[in-house]
Amino acid sequence: IDELNGKIYAQKRLDREDRSAWRFLVLATDENGDGLTGFADVLVEVRDINDNAPKFLCTSDGCFVGHVPENSPADTSIMEMRATDLDDPKAGKNAVLTYRIVQNVRNEINLNLFSINPATGTIYTVLRSLDREVEDRYLVVVEAMDGGGLSGTGTATIVVSDVNDHPPVFTQRVYTTSMAEDLDINSEVLAVSATDGDEGENSVMTYSILGGDDDRKFFIETDKVNRRGVVRLKKKIDFEKPHERTFNLTVKVEDADFFSLAYCVIQVEDSNDHAPVFFPQFYDVGSMFEDVPVGTIVAQVTAVDLDSGHNGKFSYSITPESDPFQQFLVDKSGWVVVADSLDREKVSQHRLMILATDMGSPALTGSAIVLVTIQDVNDNGPEFEAPYRPIVWENTIAPQEVRMNDTSILLHAVDRDTSPNGGPFSIRLLMLTSDVTNFNLTDLRNGSASKVSQDISFGSFGFSFVLSLTFSFIYLFYSFLINMYLSLTSLSVAVLVAVTVWNQKGSRDKFRKRGVYHIPAEHESWEDVRENILNYNEEGGGEQDQVRCYFHSPLIKSSEGSQEEVHPGGAPPACPHGAGPAPHCAMDFRNYVARIIWEADHDNLALPVDTCQVYCTEGTGSGAGSLSSLSSAFPEDDFCYEWLPTWGPKFKGLSDLYHSCCVKPVFSDTSDICCIKVMPCLCH
Repeated sequence: IDELNGKIYAQKRLDREDRSAWRFLVLATDENGDGLTGFADVLVEVRDINDNAPKFLCTSDGCFVGHVPENSPADTSIMEMRATDLDDPKAGKNAVLTYRIVQNVRNEINLNLFSINPATGTIYTVLRSLDREVEDRYLVVVEAMDGGGLSGTGTATIVVSDVNDHPPVFTQRVYTTSMAEDLDINSEVLAVSATDGDEGENSVMTYSILGGDDDRKFFIETDKVNRRGVVRLKKKIDFEKPHERTFNLTVKVEDADFFSLAYCVIQVEDSNDHAPVFFPQFYDVGSMFEDVPVGTIVAQVTAVDLDSGHNGKFSYSITPESDPFQQFLVDKSGWVVVADSLDREKVSQHRLMILATDMGSPALTGSAIVLVTIQDVNDNGPEFEAPYRPIVWENTIAPQEVRMNDTSILLHAVDRDTSPNGGPFSIRLLMLTSDVTNFNLTDLRNGSASKVSQDISFGSFGFSFVLSLTFSFIYLFYSFLINMYLSLTSLSVAVLVAVTVWNQKGSRDKFRKRGVYHIPAEHESWEDVRENILNYNEEGGGEQDQVRCYFHSPLIKSSEGSQEEVHPGGAPPACPHGAGPAPHCAMDFRNYVARIIWEADHDNLALPVDTCQVYCTEGTGSGAGSLSSLSSAFPEDDFCYEWLPTWGPKFKGLSDLYHSCCVKPVFSDTSDICCIKVMPCLCH
């Protein structure tokens, strides 16, 4: 303040926006300050000038953020942009603000998306063109200008909020898949998925089956995490039902307001869940004769497999257990035929188990039974019940019953064929040798016969005769010897083992190994043979010594070193000298001879090797040669004695016996059946 004139001056720059009024007291003093004092109350108001530009001041986060739903109509208010001007609004237009958008957003046709009210700063939508799915956030720069020309800018953030304006859409229009027929319940069949352009609750989708599943074989569950739908099996599928081989499901997906459809084509693949089934499962084909030829049709079986492809293809077979001899076979068409010759006597009824096995994995099998009854034909001749070893006693008053074995005096015949191809039988003696005259045979007409002998002298070692057992034109020649192997006149034999003959008194006459005996070929009768048996081990060899053979029982050393009499085959001791014949003296000649051989081989008293002399080879001195198999190169069964007739009249009986029915195996060209051809006998 000027102290002389009272002018008040601003000492500093004033700022109305800082302090708009000043109030102070002014004192005035006269007499140079020593006089009286007066005062005045001074009020100074600072007038505004436009020295402040408008400013957009944000006092909190998000104060310049506006939200507008997408697809909002034009002129939808979004937000207000408010600027601040510190100038005095009452002082002219220094604080009067106007707004405009200095940086707008344009659409695809170059039109502004937003507008602003110049006075209020409110931002509006220009067009209904906001699409959150295209752009969900916009930045708009707004300018505020006061009346003095000062301005300031601020940025408005416009967020486009979502509305449910998009339906969910499947990623595929049609889904295709295949599934196995035997898929387990609740298993996943296929998965479908959809997208929704919206967000939040507007994008929540649910799935459902709308059609194509009248039997409710499937269900669909919504996987919200992965935003997909999973089709699962609810009930078992049966491929064999035609309407369950393909399913065309209509699937729906929906949000709160919209939905979409898709189609799921499910092809069912066949599984091997059906075994072949025979219709019928039991075939009774009746009977057939056992001599039907190979290839004869037995039956045709038929099976059906409901599966398809390889699962429905099958092949037939016969279980080995039901056809152990492989006499039948079945082809791919189910024809059961005879594959090998049948034999009712072996198997009278065949119960064939036919299998049908498909080609699935694992393979399944069905079965059927074919019952075949075999009818008998007359293909078996009658046979004697056992191999008889008849025994007769020498010098017994005729007639003498011939014991066939230890337990029976009868011959018994059997036939494996059934009636009427079996009995009754006819049993008779064939007059093929002179020995037959020594016996009479009585046919009892019940399948058995008895034999009676005439007077038998000691000189007869054995007899040969042939029985004819006849039925239905089949002739079976049955030859057997009495007590010993075949012995005929004019045979020369070197006996190398002990030979025993039971005499009338039951004692045993025995030639032992240590004495080698020779029967010369020059004898004319059995009496000559008996009188001319020479024991080269004896000293002297006079007539007195040769009349009677060297009698004594077989001896064998016991474990203690002593010798004891051995009775072969468990036979009782020999009948005492002078005693009459007794049944218990009978014995098995074969076992007895084998026992004597064993005794001789283990007899320490036998002829030492260094003094052994071979006087002749068996058969020496006879034009017949050897009939023994002791040194034969081949089994006796391999010989066919067709050369017997060349030996002359003395061997006519032997020739008739062995040559007339020479047995030869003959093999047919058309089958594996061995035919036993008997010449000149019948061949069956």
